[in-house]
Amino acid sequence: MTLHHDEMANYIAQVLLREYRDHFGNVFISPVSSDFPKPDFIFLPVEISKRRAQAHKKVYQQVMEKEKRSYPTAFEFKTPYVQKHEYILGIGQAVTYHTTFVRSYLIVPEWSIEGFEASSFIYDVIKKSKLNIGLISYNPEKIEDVKIRKDSLVLEKEAESLVDATRGVTRSYAYWRETKPEEVFDFLKIADMESRKSKPGEDLRDKILEKLWKKVLSKRFKKAERKSSFLLNYYLLFSQLGLWDKSGRLTSLGRYTLHQAVRFGRESEEFRDIVTYLLLKYGGHYLLLRKIYLIQSSAPQKMLQSWEDWISLVHQKLQEENFYISKDDFRIDFPRLPYAYQRYFSGILLEPKFVEGKGLNINWPKILDILEKGRRIYAPIETE
Repeated sequence: MTLHHDEMANYIAQVLLREYRDHFGNVFISPVSSDFPKPDFIFLPVEISKRRAQAHKKVYQQVMEKEKRSYPTAFEFKTPYVQKHEYILGIGQAVTYHTTFVRSYLIVPEWSIEGFEASSFIYDVIKKSKLNIGLISYNPEKIEDVKIRKDSLVLEKEAESLVDATRGVTRSYAYWRETKPEEVFDFLKIADMESRKSKPGEDLRDKILEKLWKKVLSKRFKKAERKSSFLLNYYLLFSQLGLWDKSGRLTSLGRYTLHQAVRFGRESEEFRDIVTYLLLKYGGHYLLLRKIYLIQSSAPQKMLQSWEDWISLVHQKLQEENFYISKDDFRIDFPRLPYAYQRYFSGILLEPKFVEGKGLNINWPKILDILEKGRRIYAPIETE
Protein backbone atom coordinates (compact mmCIF):
# COMPACT_ATOMS: atom_id res chain seq x y z
CA MET A 1 0.00 0.00 0.00
CA THR A 2 1.03 3.62 -0.51
CA LEU A 3 -0.31 6.71 1.19
CA HIS A 4 -2.03 7.55 -2.06
CA HIS A 5 -3.84 4.24 -1.70
CA ASP A 6 -4.86 5.00 1.89
CA GLU A 7 -6.15 8.47 1.09
CA MET A 8 -8.14 7.18 -1.89
CA ALA A 9 -9.64 4.42 0.24
CA ASN A 10 -10.70 6.90 2.91
CA TYR A 11 -12.26 9.20 0.30
CA ILE A 12 -14.28 6.35 -1.20
CA ALA A 13 -15.41 5.27 2.27
CA GLN A 14 -16.80 8.79 2.76
CA VAL A 15 -18.53 8.70 -0.65
CA LEU A 16 -20.12 5.33 0.12
CA LEU A 17 -21.69 6.66 3.31
CA ARG A 18 -22.85 9.80 1.55
CA GLU A 19 -24.43 7.95 -1.37
CA TYR A 20 -25.47 4.68 0.27
CA ARG A 21 -26.19 5.63 3.89
CA ASP A 22 -29.54 3.84 3.88
CA HIS A 23 -27.81 0.66 2.77
CA PHE A 24 -24.92 0.68 5.26
CA GLY A 25 -26.80 2.17 8.21
CA ASN A 26 -25.53 4.20 11.14
CA VAL A 27 -21.84 3.28 11.04
CA PHE A 28 -18.41 4.85 11.47
CA ILE A 29 -15.23 4.26 9.47
CA SER A 30 -12.10 2.66 10.90
CA PRO A 31 -8.90 1.67 9.07
CA VAL A 32 -8.01 -0.76 11.86
CA SER A 33 -9.40 -4.09 13.03
CA SER A 34 -8.48 -6.66 15.67
CA ASP A 35 -7.67 -9.65 13.51
CA PHE A 36 -5.48 -10.67 10.61
CA PRO A 37 -5.70 -10.31 7.67
CA LYS A 38 -6.63 -6.63 7.91
CA PRO A 39 -9.16 -5.00 5.56
CA ASP A 40 -8.31 -1.56 4.18
CA PHE A 41 -11.21 -0.17 6.19
CA ILE A 42 -14.29 -1.37 8.00
CA PHE A 43 -17.72 -0.03 8.90
CA LEU A 44 -18.92 -0.62 12.47
CA PRO A 45 -22.14 0.43 14.24
CA VAL A 46 -21.78 3.90 15.75
CA GLU A 47 -23.10 2.58 19.07
CA ILE A 48 -19.87 0.57 19.42
CA SER A 49 -17.94 3.85 19.73
CA LYS A 50 -20.29 5.12 22.43
CA ARG A 51 -20.70 2.11 24.71
CA ARG A 52 -18.43 0.31 27.10
CA ALA A 53 -17.01 -3.02 25.94
CA GLN A 54 -19.43 -4.96 28.14
CA ALA A 55 -22.35 -3.63 26.06
CA HIS A 56 -20.93 -4.47 22.62
CA LYS A 57 -22.56 -7.90 22.51
CA LYS A 58 -26.00 -6.31 22.93
CA VAL A 59 -25.23 -3.80 20.18
CA TYR A 60 -24.38 -6.59 17.74
CA GLN A 61 -27.43 -8.61 18.78
CA GLN A 62 -29.61 -5.56 18.10
CA VAL A 63 -28.02 -5.06 14.66
CA MET A 64 -28.22 -8.73 13.62
CA GLU A 65 -31.71 -9.48 14.92
CA LYS A 66 -33.66 -6.23 14.66
CA GLU A 67 -32.01 -3.23 12.98
CA LYS A 68 -30.43 -5.30 10.14
CA ARG A 69 -28.51 -2.49 8.44
CA SER A 70 -25.47 -1.33 10.41
CA TYR A 71 -23.58 -4.56 9.89
CA PRO A 72 -19.85 -4.89 10.57
CA THR A 73 -18.53 -4.68 7.02
CA ALA A 74 -15.05 -5.13 5.56
CA PHE A 75 -13.61 -3.51 2.42
CA GLU A 76 -10.58 -4.31 0.29
CA PHE A 77 -9.57 -1.39 -1.94
CA LYS A 78 -7.45 -1.50 -5.10
CA THR A 79 -6.07 1.53 -6.94
CA PRO A 80 -5.92 1.89 -10.75
CA TYR A 81 -2.12 1.63 -10.58
CA VAL A 82 -1.65 -2.03 -9.69
CA GLN A 83 -1.00 -4.97 -11.98
CA LYS A 84 -3.79 -7.36 -12.96
CA HIS A 85 -2.89 -10.03 -10.42
CA GLU A 86 -3.58 -7.58 -7.58
CA TYR A 87 -7.27 -7.43 -8.53
CA ILE A 88 -7.45 -11.22 -8.50
CA LEU A 89 -5.66 -11.25 -5.15
CA GLY A 90 -8.31 -8.82 -3.89
CA ILE A 91 -11.01 -11.45 -4.47
CA GLY A 92 -9.27 -13.82 -2.09
CA GLN A 93 -8.77 -11.06 0.46
CA ALA A 94 -12.46 -10.08 0.40
CA VAL A 95 -13.52 -13.74 0.66
CA THR A 96 -11.27 -14.13 3.70
CA TYR A 97 -12.73 -11.04 5.40
CA HIS A 98 -16.19 -12.52 4.88
CA THR A 99 -15.34 -15.35 7.26
CA THR A 100 -15.16 -12.73 10.02
CA PHE A 101 -17.43 -9.87 8.94
CA VAL A 102 -21.13 -9.91 8.11
CA ARG A 103 -20.54 -8.26 4.74
CA SER A 104 -17.42 -7.96 2.61
CA TYR A 105 -16.71 -5.90 -0.52
CA LEU A 106 -13.92 -5.60 -3.05
CA ILE A 107 -13.51 -2.07 -4.45
CA VAL A 108 -11.84 -1.77 -7.86
CA PRO A 109 -11.58 0.88 -10.61
CA GLU A 110 -13.67 0.55 -13.76
CA TRP A 111 -10.36 0.36 -15.62
CA SER A 112 -6.71 0.36 -14.62
CA ILE A 113 -3.89 2.58 -15.82
CA GLU A 114 -2.99 -0.24 -18.24
CA GLY A 115 -6.47 -0.10 -19.77
CA PHE A 116 -7.54 -3.36 -18.08
CA GLU A 117 -11.33 -3.36 -17.46
CA ALA A 118 -10.98 -4.41 -13.84
CA SER A 119 -14.56 -4.09 -12.57
CA SER A 120 -16.09 -6.01 -15.50
CA PHE A 121 -13.51 -8.78 -15.20
CA ILE A 122 -13.93 -9.13 -11.42
CA TYR A 123 -17.72 -8.99 -11.73
CA ASP A 124 -17.67 -11.95 -14.15
CA VAL A 125 -15.36 -13.95 -11.88
CA ILE A 126 -17.56 -13.33 -8.83
CA LYS A 127 -20.80 -14.16 -10.64
CA LYS A 128 -19.51 -17.27 -12.41
CA SER A 129 -17.89 -18.54 -9.22
CA LYS A 130 -21.04 -17.75 -7.21
CA LEU A 131 -19.07 -15.92 -4.55
CA ASN A 132 -20.85 -14.19 -1.70
CA ILE A 133 -18.69 -11.07 -1.62
CA GLY A 134 -19.84 -7.74 -2.98
CA LEU A 135 -18.21 -5.61 -5.69
CA ILE A 136 -17.93 -1.82 -5.77
CA SER A 137 -16.51 0.07 -8.75
CA TYR A 138 -15.34 3.66 -9.15
CA ASN A 139 -14.34 5.90 -12.05
CA PRO A 140 -10.56 6.48 -11.75
CA GLU A 141 -10.94 9.86 -13.46
CA LYS A 142 -13.84 10.92 -11.24
CA ILE A 143 -13.34 9.02 -8.02
CA GLU A 144 -16.60 10.22 -6.42
CA ASP A 145 -18.47 8.24 -9.10
CA VAL A 146 -18.92 5.06 -7.03
CA LYS A 147 -21.36 2.20 -7.69
CA ILE A 148 -22.27 -1.01 -5.92
CA ARG A 149 -22.16 -3.44 -8.83
CA LYS A 150 -22.97 -6.49 -6.73
CA ASP A 151 -24.17 -6.51 -3.15
CA SER A 152 -22.53 -8.67 -0.52
CA LEU A 153 -24.49 -11.52 0.95
CA VAL A 154 -25.31 -10.91 4.61
CA LEU A 155 -23.81 -13.82 6.53
CA GLU A 156 -25.26 -14.66 9.91
CA LYS A 157 -22.69 -14.22 12.67
CA GLU A 158 -22.93 -14.79 16.40
CA ALA A 159 -22.63 -11.61 18.46
CA GLU A 160 -19.77 -13.17 20.44
CA SER A 161 -17.70 -13.72 17.28
CA LEU A 162 -18.26 -10.12 16.16
CA VAL A 163 -17.17 -8.83 19.56
CA ASP A 164 -13.97 -10.89 19.28
CA ALA A 165 -13.28 -9.77 15.70
CA THR A 166 -13.64 -6.08 16.54
CA ARG A 167 -12.32 -6.08 20.12
CA GLY A 168 -11.18 -2.62 21.14
CA VAL A 169 -12.06 -0.96 17.82
CA THR A 170 -14.08 1.95 19.17
CA ARG A 171 -12.12 4.66 17.36
CA SER A 172 -11.10 5.41 13.79
CA TYR A 173 -7.43 4.74 14.62
CA ALA A 174 -5.35 2.25 16.62
CA TYR A 175 -5.77 2.49 20.38
CA TRP A 176 -2.69 3.52 22.39
CA ARG A 177 -1.89 3.49 26.10
CA GLU A 178 1.59 3.25 27.66
CA THR A 179 3.39 1.22 24.97
CA LYS A 180 6.95 2.30 24.15
CA PRO A 181 8.81 1.34 20.95
CA GLU A 182 11.34 -0.61 23.03
CA GLU A 183 8.47 -2.73 24.38
CA VAL A 184 7.34 -3.47 20.84
CA PHE A 185 10.84 -4.86 20.30
CA ASP A 186 10.51 -7.05 23.42
CA PHE A 187 7.08 -8.25 22.32
CA LEU A 188 8.33 -9.27 18.87
CA LYS A 189 11.25 -11.23 20.33
CA ILE A 190 9.04 -13.03 22.87
CA ALA A 191 6.33 -13.81 20.29
CA ASP A 192 8.92 -15.25 17.92
CA MET A 193 10.48 -17.39 20.65
CA GLU A 194 7.11 -18.74 21.83
CA SER A 195 5.96 -19.58 18.30
CA ARG A 196 9.13 -21.59 17.64
CA LYS A 197 8.40 -23.95 20.53
CA SER A 198 4.59 -24.02 20.23
CA LYS A 199 2.28 -26.84 19.26
CA PRO A 200 0.21 -26.59 16.04
CA GLY A 201 -3.02 -24.69 16.68
CA GLU A 202 -1.97 -23.50 20.15
CA ASP A 203 -3.19 -20.02 21.14
CA LEU A 204 -0.09 -18.19 22.34
CA ARG A 205 -1.51 -14.77 23.15
CA ASP A 206 -1.90 -15.16 26.91
CA LYS A 207 1.47 -16.88 27.20
CA ILE A 208 3.22 -14.11 25.26
CA LEU A 209 1.58 -11.33 27.27
CA GLU A 210 2.33 -13.07 30.55
CA LYS A 211 5.99 -13.39 29.62
CA LEU A 212 6.08 -9.76 28.44
CA TRP A 213 4.70 -8.72 31.82
CA LYS A 214 7.11 -10.84 33.82
CA LYS A 215 10.25 -9.93 31.87
CA VAL A 216 9.54 -6.30 30.95
CA LEU A 217 6.38 -4.55 32.09
CA SER A 218 6.40 -5.54 35.77
CA LYS A 219 9.63 -3.59 36.16
CA ARG A 220 7.98 -0.47 34.75
CA PHE A 221 4.57 -0.75 36.42
CA LYS A 222 5.71 -1.82 39.87
CA LYS A 223 2.62 -0.47 41.64
CA ALA A 224 0.08 -1.95 39.22
CA GLU A 225 -2.80 -3.62 41.06
CA ARG A 226 -4.51 -5.05 37.99
CA LYS A 227 -2.00 -6.15 35.39
CA SER A 228 -4.87 -7.35 33.17
CA SER A 229 -5.79 -3.74 32.37
CA PHE A 230 -2.25 -2.97 31.26
CA LEU A 231 -1.96 -6.16 29.22
CA LEU A 232 -5.22 -5.40 27.42
CA ASN A 233 -3.75 -2.08 26.27
CA TYR A 234 -0.74 -3.88 24.78
CA TYR A 235 -2.90 -6.63 23.28
CA LEU A 236 -5.04 -4.06 21.46
CA LEU A 237 -2.13 -2.13 19.99
CA PHE A 238 -0.34 -5.24 18.73
CA SER A 239 -3.58 -6.52 17.20
CA GLN A 240 -4.67 -3.25 15.61
CA LEU A 241 -1.25 -2.69 14.05
CA GLY A 242 -1.51 -6.20 12.56
CA LEU A 243 1.68 -7.52 14.20
CA TRP A 244 0.20 -10.86 15.34
CA ASP A 245 -2.77 -13.02 14.41
CA LYS A 246 -5.53 -14.41 16.59
CA SER A 247 -3.36 -17.35 17.61
CA GLY A 248 -0.52 -15.09 18.77
CA ARG A 249 1.84 -15.86 15.90
CA LEU A 250 3.59 -13.02 14.15
CA THR A 251 2.05 -11.97 10.85
CA SER A 252 4.20 -11.24 7.81
CA LEU A 253 4.21 -7.59 8.92
CA GLY A 254 5.18 -8.59 12.46
CA ARG A 255 7.94 -10.91 11.31
CA TYR A 256 9.35 -8.35 8.89
CA THR A 257 9.31 -5.76 11.67
CA LEU A 258 11.20 -8.22 13.88
CA HIS A 259 13.90 -8.48 11.20
CA GLN A 260 14.20 -4.67 11.18
CA ALA A 261 14.28 -4.62 14.99
CA VAL A 262 17.22 -7.02 15.04
CA ARG A 263 18.89 -5.11 12.22
CA PHE A 264 18.76 -1.69 13.90
CA GLY A 265 18.59 -2.51 17.61
CA ARG A 266 16.12 -2.12 20.46
CA GLU A 267 16.90 1.47 21.44
CA SER A 268 17.96 2.83 18.07
CA GLU A 269 16.43 5.92 16.52
CA GLU A 270 15.80 3.87 13.37
CA PHE A 271 13.64 1.33 15.18
CA ARG A 272 11.73 4.07 16.98
CA ASP A 273 10.97 5.60 13.58
CA ILE A 274 9.86 2.19 12.31
CA VAL A 275 7.34 1.80 15.15
CA THR A 276 6.15 5.35 14.47
CA TYR A 277 5.72 4.42 10.80
CA LEU A 278 3.57 1.44 11.79
CA LEU A 279 1.43 3.67 14.02
CA LEU A 280 1.02 6.29 11.31
CA LYS A 281 0.31 3.93 8.44
CA TYR A 282 -1.18 0.73 9.80
CA GLY A 283 -2.68 2.33 12.89
CA GLY A 284 -4.39 5.11 10.96
CA HIS A 285 -2.65 7.93 12.84
CA TYR A 286 -1.36 9.66 9.71
CA LEU A 287 -4.93 9.93 8.44
CA LEU A 288 -6.05 11.09 11.90
CA LEU A 289 -3.41 13.83 12.15
CA ARG A 290 -4.03 14.93 8.58
CA LYS A 291 -7.74 15.35 9.27
CA ILE A 292 -7.01 17.26 12.49
CA TYR A 293 -4.58 19.53 10.64
CA LEU A 294 -7.14 20.35 7.93
CA ILE A 295 -9.80 21.11 10.55
CA GLN A 296 -7.64 23.40 12.69
CA SER A 297 -6.08 25.10 9.64
CA SER A 298 -9.48 26.24 8.39
CA ALA A 299 -11.00 27.05 11.80
CA PRO A 300 -11.40 30.60 13.17
CA GLN A 301 -8.72 31.39 15.77
CA LYS A 302 -11.39 31.98 18.42
CA MET A 303 -12.23 28.26 18.20
CA LEU A 304 -8.62 27.37 18.98
CA GLN A 305 -7.93 29.56 21.99
CA SER A 306 -8.24 26.72 24.50
CA TRP A 307 -7.79 22.96 24.42
CA GLU A 308 -11.45 22.54 25.44
CA ASP A 309 -12.70 24.58 22.46
CA TRP A 310 -10.24 22.85 20.13
CA ILE A 311 -11.19 19.27 21.09
CA SER A 312 -14.92 20.06 20.88
CA LEU A 313 -14.44 21.42 17.36
CA VAL A 314 -12.26 18.51 16.21
CA HIS A 315 -14.59 15.92 17.73
CA GLN A 316 -17.63 17.47 16.02
CA LYS A 317 -15.99 17.88 12.61
CA LEU A 318 -14.60 14.35 12.58
CA GLN A 319 -17.98 12.91 13.52
CA GLU A 320 -19.41 14.68 10.48
CA GLU A 321 -16.90 12.65 8.44
CA ASN A 322 -17.99 9.39 10.15
CA PHE A 323 -14.60 9.38 11.91
CA TYR A 324 -14.68 8.79 15.65
CA ILE A 325 -12.15 9.83 18.27
CA SER A 326 -12.04 9.76 22.05
CA LYS A 327 -11.59 13.21 23.60
CA ASP A 328 -9.68 11.60 26.44
CA ASP A 329 -7.03 10.36 23.99
CA PHE A 330 -6.03 13.96 23.27
CA ARG A 331 -5.73 15.35 26.77
CA ILE A 332 -2.62 17.48 27.18
CA ASP A 333 -2.62 17.37 30.99
CA PHE A 334 -2.08 13.60 31.10
CA PRO A 335 0.11 11.03 29.27
CA ARG A 336 -2.14 10.50 26.26
CA LEU A 337 -1.55 10.68 22.50
CA PRO A 338 0.00 14.19 22.35
CA TYR A 339 2.49 13.12 25.04
CA ALA A 340 3.23 9.85 23.24
CA TYR A 341 3.62 11.52 19.83
CA GLN A 342 6.21 13.89 21.30
CA ARG A 343 8.07 11.57 23.68
CA TYR A 344 7.78 8.01 22.29
CA PHE A 345 6.95 8.34 18.61
CA SER A 346 9.89 10.24 17.12
CA GLY A 347 8.73 13.74 18.06
CA ILE A 348 5.94 13.90 15.48
CA LEU A 349 4.41 16.53 17.77
CA LEU A 350 6.53 19.50 18.81
CA GLU A 351 6.70 21.38 22.11
CA PRO A 352 4.46 23.00 23.12
CA LYS A 353 2.13 20.23 22.04
CA PHE A 354 -0.87 22.58 21.89
CA VAL A 355 -0.56 26.18 20.69
CA GLU A 356 -3.35 28.68 21.39
CA GLY A 357 -4.84 29.93 18.15
CA LYS A 358 -3.22 27.09 16.18
CA GLY A 359 -4.08 23.71 17.71
CA LEU A 360 -1.87 20.64 17.79
CA ASN A 361 1.74 21.51 16.98
CA ILE A 362 2.24 18.80 14.34
CA ASN A 363 5.79 18.17 13.11
CA TRP A 364 5.06 17.56 9.43
CA PRO A 365 8.70 17.47 8.22
CA LYS A 366 9.38 14.64 10.69
CA ILE A 367 6.21 12.76 9.75
CA LEU A 368 6.94 12.96 6.03
CA ASP A 369 10.53 11.86 6.61
CA ILE A 370 9.37 8.83 8.63
CA LEU A 371 6.78 7.90 6.01
CA GLU A 372 9.32 8.09 3.21
CA LYS A 373 11.90 6.03 5.11
CA GLY A 374 9.25 3.52 6.15
CA ARG A 375 8.02 3.19 2.59
CA ARG A 376 11.53 2.27 1.46
CA ILE A 377 12.11 -0.19 4.30
CA TYR A 378 8.76 -1.95 3.89
CA ALA A 379 8.66 -1.87 0.09
CA PRO A 380 9.40 -5.65 -0.19
CA ILE A 381 6.15 -6.56 1.59
CA GLU A 382 3.84 -3.66 0.72
CA THR A 383 1.58 -3.52 -2.30
CA GLU A 384 -1.24 -1.28 -3.43
